[in-house]
Amino acid sequence: MEKMRVLHIVSDKSFAQKIQKLVEANGFSYVQLCFGRETDEVFDEVFAETEYKLIVLDQFAPSLPVRELLAKIKAKNLDVPSIIVVSAQHDFEKEKYYSQLGIMAHFTKADFDEKRFAKYLQTIKAEAENTAFLEAMRIAVLDDSRFNLDVIKQIFAAADIQKVDYYQDAAKFVEEKKQYDLYLVNLGMPGYCGEVLVNYIRQLNSEAIIILMTAHDNKQIIAHCLSLGADDFIMKPIDCKLFMLRINSCINHHKMKKELILKNNELLKLAEKDNLTNIYNRTYFTKRYKENFLAAKQEGSPFALIMTDIDDFKNINDEYGHLEGDHVLKEFTAILQNNITADEVVCRWGGEEFITILKTGDLAKVMAVAEKMRSDVNAHIFKSATGLTASFGVACWRADDTKESLLRRLDNSLYLAKITGKNKIVCEEKVKVMENGVPIQIEWSPFWASGNEEIDKDHRKLVQDTNQIIANYVNNGNDRIVFTTLARIIKNMPGHFDTEEHIIQRFKYANYEEHRENHHELIAKTIDIYNACLAHKYSAMKVVEFIVQEILVGHIVKKDFGFYDIFTK
Repeated sequence: MEKMRVLHIVSDKSFAQKIQKLVEANGFSYVQLCFGRETDEVFDEVFAETEYKLIVLDQFAPSLPVRELLAKIKAKNLDVPSIIVVSAQHDFEKEKYYSQLGIMAHFTKADFDEKRFAKYLQTIKAEAENTAFLEAMRIAVLDDSRFNLDVIKQIFAAADIQKVDYYQDAAKFVEEKKQYDLYLVNLGMPGYCGEVLVNYIRQLNSEAIIILMTAHDNKQIIAHCLSLGADDFIMKPIDCKLFMLRINSCINHHKMKKELILKNNELLKLAEKDNLTNIYNRTYFTKRYKENFLAAKQEGSPFALIMTDIDDFKNINDEYGHLEGDHVLKEFTAILQNNITADEVVCRWGGEEFITILKTGDLAKVMAVAEKMRSDVNAHIFKSATGLTASFGVACWRADDTKESLLRRLDNSLYLAKITGKNKIVCEEKVKVMENGVPIQIEWSPFWASGNEEIDKDHRKLVQDTNQIIANYVNNGNDRIVFTTLARIIKNMPGHFDTEEHIIQRFKYANYEEHRENHHELIAKTIDIYNACLAHKYSAMKVVEFIVQEILVGHIVKKDFGFYDIFTK
């Protein structure tokens, strides 16, 4: 794009260097004309070639008088550009005279303010940009007065603004339903008052500029229309210069508003990105999760979540340092991202935990993605660590889910993977007793802890008994120990449940009655399983799976975890 030109009519060449430097630094092209006897000839030649956005006129002796400069420009039938006069010293009467002639600004050589001069250059540039912006805009003018429409048409024609539709009939404008960038609306249109038109336009186009035109100084109705979404107003009869100034002012505000929105969006993106891995963070996940959940509820669009945790990541930081740990997180992130599609997303949940949103409810497909992620981590040679593995939890949206229940199921699944051997996937809180031919061992960890010593003592004993059953049965094929342990669990169940019920009742657990009923149902179900075993209708392996999935996971994780927070309130 060609630079806008500034003409400097010079009396002092040494001072001209300062002007040239400022002009060019602010993105303008600098042209110099030295005042002298040849000025008329050079002036004709210079103005024959181009137009100028600004003329800087030195008023050091000898010099070209301001009135003579204006006369030369008008004699050529040219539009008078902005003019800045620079004189040797302050002279109030001359400054007043310059102002009456329409001079943009006056400076003195002795105390020349470079910053102020630069601001005038930026103002000229902004006006030129606004003119170009206005020329590209689609404009609608609504006024029932043919005279006012003709006046505005002449103003726009003089400014070479052509993309304008003129409406004397508001009904026709409404009927056509055209979209415009700028609307000039007469406040008192027959059939459609300004209030109705502003409201209609703003609903049609939230980003357009709306300027009201009125001959009546009705402050109340103008204020009301401005509150509905009008950007400004112009009083009639229309003054050409003021009219264009108000439009330029609105364009400036419009551009500033769009720039602010753009910057806010950029800040929002930064706020939603993780600084280290450059993927989205938990803030963004929360927003995206709500959107997916709402779409699933309203439209039946299923989705699934995978939560991932790097196993023993603390050891990496301790052994290799946090900088190397950061490198591992970046490499790990890339592995996860390589296994999703463009419309799916991996977010950093926090620390070494990540969460992935998949746009499918097909559990087999979700498990395939999770397994590919897990195997890729195993196969990857990390620069700063060896033998790195990760654990995964998987959960798919269900029609009866709440936002909290789905995340709770996902979180529980991940932690069940962590405490049953790591480097595995647990889907929907379902734990496998055997993983790749190897029996699991269940780790007692803070995951299980309720915060109440009596309850935790019984739960810890149950975890120990379960580990003993798994080890003895899988390693020795000892059915008898499985049945014996199950009998002991049945014997201890009522006492544990009585203690637990007494405690949660004392803490006023809201779902006490429901939980008490769950206890009765679990006791009955466990006795049925035991009787089936005695009748050889149930294998020892099925008993082991029942203890793990129905008692440990099904009751403690899915039921007992519901009252854990009463001990922390």
